[in-house]
Amino acid sequence: MASRIPIRRGRTAGAENDNVVSARPTHAPSRAKIPARAAPLAPRPTTSKVAVASSKTKATEDDAPSSAKRKRQALQEVTDLNRGRDSKTEARKIIGLPKKAATRPQDENARPQVSVPPPPAGVRRLSSRQSLIPVRQRMVDLDADDEEPVSKRPRTSSVEPEDAVGAADALAPEDVSENAPAVDEGPDEDVDTDSEEWEDLDAADFDDPAMVSEYVADIQVYLKASELHTLPNAHYMSAQTDLTWGMRALLNDWLIQVHTRFHLLPETLFLAVNLTDRFLSHRLVSPDKLQLVGMSALLLASKFEETIAPAIINFVHISDNAYTEDEMRAAEKHMLRALEWDLSRYPSPVHFLRRASKADGYAPAPRALAKYLAEIVIVEHRLVATPPSLLAAAAMWLARLALGEGRWGKMMAHYAMYEEEELLETAGWMLRYVLKPVEHESFYKKWASKRNMKVSVYMRQWALARWDEGTRPNLVKDLPGLKLEAREAQKTAIKALEAEKQLAAAEGESGSETEAEAEGEGEAEC
Repeated sequence: MASRIPIRRGRTAGAENDNVVSARPTHAPSRAKIPARAAPLAPRPTTSKVAVASSKTKATEDDAPSSAKRKRQALQEVTDLNRGRDSKTEARKIIGLPKKAATRPQDENARPQVSVPPPPAGVRRLSSRQSLIPVRQRMVDLDADDEEPVSKRPRTSSVEPEDAVGAADALAPEDVSENAPAVDEGPDEDVDTDSEEWEDLDAADFDDPAMVSEYVADIQVYLKASELHTLPNAHYMSAQTDLTWGMRALLNDWLIQVHTRFHLLPETLFLAVNLTDRFLSHRLVSPDKLQLVGMSALLLASKFEETIAPAIINFVHISDNAYTEDEMRAAEKHMLRALEWDLSRYPSPVHFLRRASKADGYAPAPRALAKYLAEIVIVEHRLVATPPSLLAAAAMWLARLALGEGRWGKMMAHYAMYEEEELLETAGWMLRYVLKPVEHESFYKKWASKRNMKVSVYMRQWALARWDEGTRPNLVKDLPGLKLEAREAQKTAIKALEAEKQLAAAEGESGSETEAEAEGEGEAEC
């Protein structure tokens, strides 16, 4: 049986395989010279690798396939023959045949062992959170008072995890006495008519898996921590020898046109601007390549955020063939290498705006105005290094103030994750931009359309009615007067609404009397 198995030539050349080459015949007929069943020599006390491999092979011969068993028998015969010829080569390893591991019975439910290499030096993993698989496989004890397992209880923003730290602890509401006396809403008092305790709006969404209310608190804490890793350098333009902040604003104003023409998502535009700023923070760019950088950033952002991204030929066409497709691809690769392929950790301000708008009851007017104010970061370089969460909260606060809602209660502070005092500086920069003469036509016209409720026109008129054009208002000083004005406007609106209701009720009563008189006249005629 063993004489029919051909012996391959050794894989490595050298003195280690000299005995194998000399012992192996050169043609097939002479293979019969090797004895079919050579009796093994007496084992010698040795610690060589061959002895260890032989003991392991004998232990698994019965479980191995027939072909593998025959190959190992032939290999053992050649090894024994070499040992008999030269005692000096008994510890030498014969690699004439590749060793095939014997098949061992495997458990069908056994989890494969995966070796994860450590990250390279200087690279941090996105999260150090452990896998949820062992948690799901762990048996959960039932609570004595509830029928559901503990792991299935709804954990929303009102039920903090035991190890929640940082922003989640800062959002905890303060204790308020239930027997506190009522405060008279006078015109000179800053009264917060919102509920004293913030309400958990996520508890009602526990049955909806799309809302992930069980993990919403963890998601908010993670996004607020990860946004700091994707902020560009606030002073990167000082390192650019040929660029200015005006060129950046002009580029982003043109990107707004392209973004509107392609009907892309708001997250795509914010991500494209963030990629451009981060790339310019690390690389020097000439003015003739600045547009190529912006187009590549918008292409990468659309591939990351959109379901169907525009083709490169569309970017080449919309730029009037300023660059070729090959230049676009080369710029895309260069940008990815410069950013170390890190595109996923940037949380858009739109995400935080949705969270704050939920606390505001999804009112359409404040939401649209806050979107416009948040996009000011695209053309205003003084807001480049502002975290997206702070940007969204300041935009919502200023939008509510401009619409006559001057209260920032505990509900809004909890879901926007910032108190009112923390928003004044960022909102002041937004207000200063609104008071400037209109410089970026594409940005202004985008939000002056009827589709966007003409919020840019309204915001500019509201600001110019209170400050002169080009001034730098101080919100810390002017805030009490603005809140008083908002309360007076709200009271006036409430009175007007009540007057309309009374007028409608009076018209309904007069109409019913007229109908009754007409019916009476008709009966009299009959």
